[in-house]
Amino acid sequence: MKKWTTIFMGVMLTVALAGCGNNEELKPSEGAATAAPAGSAAPEASASAAPAEQTSDGVPTVDELIQKSVAASGDLKSFAMESQVKQKINVKTAQGDNAQDTDMTTKSKFIKEPLMMHQEVQMKTAQGDQKIEQYVTKDGFYSQMNGQWMKMPATMGEQVLAAMQQSANPEKQMEQFKALTEKTKITEEGDSYLLSAEVSGDDVKELAKSYMNQGGSADPQMAAMIEQMNIKSMNIAYAVDKKTYYPTRTDVTMVMDMTSNDQTISIDMDMKATISEHNKVDEIKIPQEALDAKEVEMPTTPTTP
Repeated sequence: MKKWTTIFMGVMLTVALAGCGNNEELKPSEGAATAAPAGSAAPEASASAAPAEQTSDGVPTVDELIQKSVAASGDLKSFAMESQVKQKINVKTAQGDNAQDTDMTTKSKFIKEPLMMHQEVQMKTAQGDQKIEQYVTKDGFYSQMNGQWMKMPATMGEQVLAAMQQSANPEKQMEQFKALTEKTKITEEGDSYLLSAEVSGDDVKELAKSYMNQGGSADPQMAAMIEQMNIKSMNIAYAVDKKTYYPTRTDVTMVMDMTSNDQTISIDMDMKATISEHNKVDEIKIPQEALDAKEVEMPTTPTTP
């Protein structure tokens, strides 16, 4: 069951971060206007945030909004994100049902150069509540559980950084919406444009695999599991500010099931995230007790002769 949680948390988080990254892989001509110093504030009316061309009803087309959002992300040096993920998993076997509900609230702050993250996670399950605090930098991955700080193994920190770097690249992720142009609509919601899409079947299966690859958490076993999924629906809503084209909100829901080894697993997940403090996170300071923590050793997997 933990494997399923890992897969879908990865999908959800990657979707939430899709528009918050840099555009390092843009061609030089496209990225030339994004070389402002990391400490400088993004201009209110920079070339990357120029108004998009609009349709007859005043709303940008899907391609235009994606282009503007990707370009504006080059000016986004830091941000904060709050998310809530509600997950319902039920495993049905001949012996009966085994249901597990999880409610996870996360508060995160990100600085993109150098890449740093501070995260506070509160998780509620049938087994009880758990609180986790984490710092991730290029120099280490520190985690506090039950009031005790630990430095995680270097290999784990490298994997987390790789996932963060992939998630912070919106160009490939936003291309997913391009592939879904016919199923995507744009509406106005106050000071934001809301881009939304509803997909199902093979379309969402390919989308989920793509998000997992971009999130740095895909492996052959996960890919095989996704192939066996009956994904009934996946709804994505992504809001950007009308003036800056910075991301402001992401909602994702997914309903699916799978039958394997005489058991049926059904999953219903709902994530809501808000993105704020654009270019206002100046520093992420790791507490001394975390820096002084000993590095833990991951248990080795026994090999069979």
